[in-house]
Amino acid sequence: MTYMKRLITYPLGIALVALLVFQACQDEPLETFALESNDPGTVSSPQSAGAPRKDGERLVIPLTVQLSEAASKAFQVEIQLNPDTITQLVADGQLQDVVPVPVNQLTVPTTVSMPFGADSGVFEVAINIGFLERNYGKEVAFAYRLINPGKGNTIESGSGGAVIIVNTEDVLQPSEIRYLSITNGGGQVLEARNRQHYVVQSGGLNVPLGISLAGVPGRAFTVEAKINPDTIASLVAAGLLPENTIPLDITHVTMDTVHRIGSNISSAPLDLFVQWSVIEQHMDNLLAAAVTLTNPSTHVLDEQKKSVIVLIHPQHVLEVDVTNDATFSVSRDNNDGAEAGEGSLKLVDNTDQKFLVSDYRADLWAQLVYATPTKLGAYTLTSANDAPDRDPKDWQLLGSNDGENWEVLDTRTGEIFTSRHQLKRYEFNTETLYTHYRIEFGVNNGSNLWQLEEWRVIRVP
Repeated sequence: MTYMKRLITYPLGIALVALLVFQACQDEPLETFALESNDPGTVSSPQSAGAPRKDGERLVIPLTVQLSEAASKAFQVEIQLNPDTITQLVADGQLQDVVPVPVNQLTVPTTVSMPFGADSGVFEVAINIGFLERNYGKEVAFAYRLINPGKGNTIESGSGGAVIIVNTEDVLQPSEIRYLSITNGGGQVLEARNRQHYVVQSGGLNVPLGISLAGVPGRAFTVEAKINPDTIASLVAAGLLPENTIPLDITHVTMDTVHRIGSNISSAPLDLFVQWSVIEQHMDNLLAAAVTLTNPSTHVLDEQKKSVIVLIHPQHVLEVDVTNDATFSVSRDNNDGAEAGEGSLKLVDNTDQKFLVSDYRADLWAQLVYATPTKLGAYTLTSANDAPDRDPKDWQLLGSNDGENWEVLDTRTGEIFTSRHQLKRYEFNTETLYTHYRIEFGVNNGSNLWQLEEWRVIRVP
């Protein structure tokens, strides 16, 4: 593809500005238009030196400066950006529907070198492609001029300046635009309920949203995430969310508001965390947060997927520890009995005391029996205070409704507790409600003694 050049002069006080418009065309030779001047000089306005090219995160535009004759000595000409020129041309009506390129989106050399014996010098200017992406479908422009040529050379009267206009649709394809979006639920209502679209943590509920970048990633960039409670209020007023929906703002949740995505990375975490205390305060309502990506340092926001409405159903996410709602038993006990200082009741008393079994031969189970079928979805084990070789390593969790026919709900092998009094949570999925839950312990870490501080089970919505 070649690019056609059109030169126009504008009187702007002491300088005339040459306008270079780059647009796609057929493969044809470049037309040359001479600038009218009553006082020709040595250095003339920059001309196109070929088609722009993409170089990583930049669109590079090659330009050449012509001399009236071969340089008798090598010298340099300074290059000066003129951001006010575009503003003036727009105000005067000479440029319409053109977006000025900010100085921080440009890379321009400070000088162009004129070699000895040459009648031209080439230099390159570059525009940040992220800026072109954000203004796709428009024309963008910047202006500069040549000043202070060395070795006694002069700038041609009425010359030396240029306005570069780039049609973004000619240098970018729609498929090349890298859109930023919210990964999970972007453009939708994401409902957190019944163990869907959230992760339970000790202090509350975490909704992993995520940030995604479409296309080929480039250099590092930043993007902000904001919560707007007014959006929720508007949706409630419009009847698009239930009347009992409570808007959440940044004081109710924990969420990083500025995210830095590293170079050559297409995704990054964006988490919305809500404490259990906030959820417990609104058990008869719904909780909603409107999360929106904004202010990317580069790239373009996907207008359809830059926002998400997170709708939390407190009654369907709040978990309950139901360990002590059941009848507890074990297959074998401590030598001093269930109520001893290290007896089996210590396994479910919610204290830092432990259950200890001697002469262990991978022959222990603990069981909870409920009066009515109960749906469990998670359990926790807490390591005891003493030697790690006594810790359980292999086990299975079983479910039954008659105490005789059992279904395997969860199997763990090679588990290691890395510290004393360490609580580890284990989740499993089942749609069946059981009256009996049994955990069968296999081998430990080698000791003839077995120990565990606590076993707790959790009812899930």
